[in-house]
Amino acid sequence: MRFCEILSVPRRHPARRLSRPLAFKAQGVALKFPARSCSGIRCEDGVVVFALSEGDVRFGEAGCSCLLWAPLAESAAPSVDRPIRQERLEHCRLAVLHGGADGLVLRGAGAEADPGEVLLLRVEKLGAEYWARWGSAAGTQPVPPLAEAQAERLREARIAA
Repeated sequence: MRFCEILSVPRRHPARRLSRPLAFKAQGVALKFPARSCSGIRCEDGVVVFALSEGDVRFGEAGCSCLLWAPLAESAAPSVDRPIRQERLEHCRLAVLHGGADGLVLRGAGAEADPGEVLLLRVEKLGAEYWARWGSAAGTQPVPPLAEAQAERLREARIAA
């Protein structure tokens, strides 16, 4: 299955899927909670990288999209992992500030990703939710470069994380 314009890194060997933590590591992302985190910040350039479950991807005529974060319903169980949800929310906010992010698609029962398949995501806040869009849904404009003030806020956020 092709994912609306996946950018693949050319390779000489067949694609090898890696576990989520190892796929992030291959992207240069050190996860805050290695056993549970599904997003992180690449150390080299400060870009946010999200793991997207293949089953959560929505396909449409305008491209692809995936819900990244939504507020919990009041009836949600109190055992929800709040630090992981807070981390994901912070990464969504950073991605909106930057104008985009990268994405890894988790496939199969083992939730493994091909680290050579990287999606260029446009992250948007719609109401209280954060969505990733790519393909035609994200438009054809490239992610704009960071303004100096935005870059400084991103650096401060990375240091705080």
